[in-house]
Amino acid sequence: MTADQLSPLDVAFLCLEDDKNPMHLGAVASFAPHRPVHPARIVALLCERAQEISKLRKRTQVSWLPLGGASWVDDPRFAVEDHVTGHHLRGPGGEDRFADLVSTLMAQPLDLDRPPWELHVITGLAGGRFAVVVKLHHALCDGLKAVGLGLRLLDDLGRDLPLTTESEPEPVGLAASVFDSLKELAGTATIASAVLRSARTPGTRSPVLTRSPRPRQVVMARLGVDEVQRVRRRHGGTVNDVLLALVTGALRQWLVAHDSAGAGATVRALIPVSTRGRDPRGGGPGNQISGFLCELPVGEPDARERLRIVRADMDRHKAEGPARGPGALPLLADRIPAALHRLATPLAGRCAPLLFDALVTSVHLPALPLTLDGAELKEMYPVAPVAAGHAVGVALSVYRSGVHICLHTNQPWISGSRWLLGALRRELAALDHADALVDRA
Repeated sequence: MTADQLSPLDVAFLCLEDDKNPMHLGAVASFAPHRPVHPARIVALLCERAQEISKLRKRTQVSWLPLGGASWVDDPRFAVEDHVTGHHLRGPGGEDRFADLVSTLMAQPLDLDRPPWELHVITGLAGGRFAVVVKLHHALCDGLKAVGLGLRLLDDLGRDLPLTTESEPEPVGLAASVFDSLKELAGTATIASAVLRSARTPGTRSPVLTRSPRPRQVVMARLGVDEVQRVRRRHGGTVNDVLLALVTGALRQWLVAHDSAGAGATVRALIPVSTRGRDPRGGGPGNQISGFLCELPVGEPDARERLRIVRADMDRHKAEGPARGPGALPLLADRIPAALHRLATPLAGRCAPLLFDALVTSVHLPALPLTLDGAELKEMYPVAPVAAGHAVGVALSVYRSGVHICLHTNQPWISGSRWLLGALRRELAALDHADALVDRA
């Protein structure tokens, strides 16, 4: 596969796209300037830097070989100004209006007849801050590669990080080629079997699945890293284990309100896992991901037990690796011919509830001071795409002193940042209370 050819998985993300379920990754980055912000200057600066990234000047074009495939080609009509837009909020209710604007921007599909990305600069936020909303189609990159592209738009350090390109494959002998093909075929059969065995009929009245036409909202909440680290030190596991447990607890609170969190109830989460390592500059373009399927124990009433179950489940998946099991669905998709994706993937995408209930993804950021036009990056909320039939997608990131949690949902119960922050803090308090009980024992 050449550097300009989309992989079968990239083609699959194109085929999953529709007006109600756009398949772009998102991010909301908040900056604190040391001087008054000039919106036109920020827009012009982003245009200048985006223009330098050749990948952002390309669009997809259907190719005949392989049949049903696609390639990245230079867009002769490309104008960077068409992709970078400024917005200014005026009047009271700034935070709510900001969230509404972000939600509206995320709901709009990208134009796939041109390079599939957009940047939106939003000024007029409290304290003189401004934000940049990023939209990158999933066919263009996975989450880690999106971080690499984002770094190229920032000042100094971020722009000095080169993005590597995918090299041509080295020629191999016939015997080695046959062996590799048989090995890949066996791996494909193993994953396909695991996926089929894990399929189940979803609960017809489950609140995490929906056919509601309500528009989705982007809901953001911030916790302190020190709060999460305190729980991790006392209970063990990783920061990501604790965050998954907090999300599980918040979902439990939501489900309890729907009488859907009975004993033993679980929410099956698809957790993407990068197969390129944690260097956003490494590997080639496109998607290099697998995934874990984790059963989040929303029916467990004890916060500490929920964390223990989540930690044990994640430890088991990590020990088995991301190249097997039903969560390796992206690897399976990458082994299916592009022509078949063109025919079957739009229908298969609507069957996602048979395999999982919600997407929960984590984005890793470098713990370095990052700036745009001298303004310090303060918050970075990733926004996950939501599969057809699903009510909520969850995205998490840790940047320096902040933990950023973002829900993408069409459910009115959890459509406010105050509710989300309150639910997460109640979960932290429950784990702190468990700490106190241990101390007195």
